[in-house]
This record gives sequence, structure tokens and C-alpha cells, in this order.
Amino acid sequence: MKKIHFVGIKGTGMSALAQLYARMGYEVSGSDSQEIFFTDELLSKAGITYIGTPNAAQVEQVDLVCHSPAYNHEHPEIKRALELGIPVYTYPQLLGKLTTERPSILITGTHGKTTTTSMVGSLLAHVGQDPMVVIGSKNYNIGSNARYGDGALVAEACEYKRNFLHYQPHILVVNNIDFDHPDYFHDLNDVFLAFQQLTDKLSPEGVLVACGDDPLCRRLQTSANTIYFGLKSGNDIYATNIVESRGVLRFDVWEGSQPLGSVQFRSLGEHNVLNALATISVSRAMGLSFQDVQASLTQFQGVYRRFDYMGRLGKLELYDDYAHHPSAITTTLRAVKASFPNDPLITVFQPHTYSRTKKFLEEFAESLTLSDEVLLVKLFSSARETDPGDNLSEQLATAIRNRGKTVTFVENLEEGSRYIQQIAKGRDGIVLTMGAGNVRGIGEDSLSLLLESQSE
Repeated sequence: MKKIHFVGIKGTGMSALAQLYARMGYEVSGSDSQEIFFTDELLSKAGITYIGTPNAAQVEQVDLVCHSPAYNHEHPEIKRALELGIPVYTYPQLLGKLTTERPSILITGTHGKTTTTSMVGSLLAHVGQDPMVVIGSKNYNIGSNARYGDGALVAEACEYKRNFLHYQPHILVVNNIDFDHPDYFHDLNDVFLAFQQLTDKLSPEGVLVACGDDPLCRRLQTSANTIYFGLKSGNDIYATNIVESRGVLRFDVWEGSQPLGSVQFRSLGEHNVLNALATISVSRAMGLSFQDVQASLTQFQGVYRRFDYMGRLGKLELYDDYAHHPSAITTTLRAVKASFPNDPLITVFQPHTYSRTKKFLEEFAESLTLSDEVLLVKLFSSARETDPGDNLSEQLATAIRNRGKTVTFVENLEEGSRYIQQIAKGRDGIVLTMGAGNVRGIGEDSLSLLLESQSE
């Protein structure tokens, strides 16, 4: 049995890969912060219980080290492995190895990767194709962010640092192309070129599934078969008669001039219509019946941190969402207001990364004006950046206020939880925690305080 050590094992991608290798019979260990994350439970269920803090001695008896791209070769475990001549892979490199060993369906795009990967993975499991799945969050149907199977690999493919160029797609889904990760990409054209480089890896026998409503997706060049999906009738697969009400979506699906039927599932927003259309397009490329897609989507339970219902606090309903880019925030808030038109909306937003917040500060402020009120939490930094010291959180609060919105700024989760507890005494509506950091903790803490008070 070979031994693999994962540096940063609690990350969403890393934990998924660790689970797969454990289920393939490898002896898996890892290191990370001792803070508890939702992935701790998933790793434990896969039999991965040896997780320590970083220590160079932990890699001396292993056969391979895989590390999160957040760490470099100065990390003590990575450094020691290299000194000993132990093979060292980044997460994208090791996942890329899997994509060469079986047919792979890669889901990419600036937004919507996790939900679409979950939908496609759930569909293939539903029809008995036994897929291997790697997702950027917990899929409630699968019960994890990873699924081991003997069938095709369905994996989320992130564009950051062109990491997805380590992967080999057979079917490539491109949901959209937007400017993000300004700490790496120069501009939107640089982002597009990265997606084109990935598309170039498709063989003529492969399939490109792309959003035909997105002009940059339409610009992608390939010799592979192409299926366009979208909300416009000029696409190969498109939707009409979209109806959403209190978190349920329903719409009709067309393939060219032929009606396929209608679908209904728990979700909201046109962005999730597009995610479902991408999934339907993959199903058509694979020759699956539309009835199987209908059944799978009806049973789709959603994804952790994607408009995730958390509970009720007084007359407030608490939800949580991962949106952390202005475009995604705008899309999500518009969807919430459309699906819950009579409910006041309080958005609890926590910016993530200095570079993104600085680059898009005005866009963040503009997107958050879609909420009736904003509770702004101090920026959640990334390990790959240092604080520039220019008080970006306060700058963002000011920019939102300048647009006429009520903003309350808090330094930490504890202050945020106290604020939500206080307003729950006399307010109704929706509280939506939003961001890529640990902002969900405000909703969790608020609900746990309620349970404690009820048990006293």
C-alpha cells in the first residue's frame, strides 16, 4: 500500500482528492489548521483520521506529497519531501493525473462550477453510471464533496493560475467567462486566453458545452463538437417559461425547435437555470434520456453554501451563500428579491482577498445596493496575500453608504452574531450571509444561541 500525505488537507478540493485516494486503497495522512471545518466530518467518514499540524517529520515515511496551491516550497513538509526526493504534486497536478486515467467531464467557468458539477455528478449517479466526482463543496445528494466510482470522472476545474491546464477533458463545460483573480490575471482577455488554452486540449472526438448567451464563450474555438445552452432561443438547448417562487424553479426545455419537457427543482435565479441547462446539455451529449434528467433534477437537494437554508430565528429566515464576486452577488441578490419579493433582505457580506476587494470595490458596493440593508464583516484574508494596510473594509462600507444604503460594520463574527440576535427580536425577512470566508458562522452562532436559550 502506498502512503500519500496531503498538505492543507481540509481545503475543499484537497479533502475531496484525499477521500478518493483513501477509497482507492492508499494510506492517507494530512496536515492543516486544527480549526474545525465542514470537511473534518467528510474526511473522518472516509477513514482519514491522522491530521496533524505541519511538521516536517510527518512526510519522511510517505511515498508522495500533495499540497494545496496556497503553499509553496518553503512549507516545512514540502521542503522536507523535496530534500528526500519524495515526489511532490500540487492539487491540480494530482487531479490532472486522474483525468488522464478515465473519461473526464470538466466543469469550469468563473461562476457556477460547484452547482453544475454537483448536478452532473448526481445525474450520472442517478442513472447508474457510477461516476467519480470531485466538487468544490458538499453535495447533499452525494453526502460529500467527493464520490468514488468506476465510471467517468466529473470534476470542478478552476481557472486560477491556469491550474485547469493540468487536466485533460473529454467533455468540457464552460459556464461563463468573467474577470476574477486580479492577483494573477492581467485583464479579461487574459482570462479568456486561459479558457481557450483549456478548450484547445479537447480532441476532435470531445465535446464543448458552452453558454451561448456569453459572448466570450461564443468566441472559444475548437474542432470538437459544440453544444450551446442558454436562455436565448438561438442556443442548441434553451429554456422558456421560467417561473420561480420561494426557492423553487420551474421552466420548459427546448432542443432546437423540439420541446423536451419541463423541469422543476429547489433553487432560485436564472444562474441556476443555466446550471441546469448545462447539465441537460451534458446529458444530451452522453445520450441520456430527458426523463432521467427530469427525475434527477427533481431530487436535487442542492449544495452546501449555495443559497443554503440554515433555519429560522424569530421571524427571520437565515440562508447562506458562497458568492464572493460582484457579478455573483448581483445575480444572487436579484434572484432572492425575485423569489421572495415581499421579504426585507439583510445581506451579511464578508469580502475575501485584498486584491479582489481593491480591484472591484465600487462594483461590490453597487451590487450590495440590491439588498435592503447590509451588515458588513471585516475582510477575510487569504494566505497568499499580505495586508496592504489601506482599510479596505471601511472603504467598502463608506462606498455602500454613499449609495444611500444602511450599512452596519462589524470587526468579527461575534459582533455579527450579536447584531443578528438583536434585530431578530423585532424584525422579519431574510438574512443572507455571503462570502468565501467564514461568514456562515454568524448564522450558525445565532441559531446555536437560540437553541441554548430554548433549552435553559
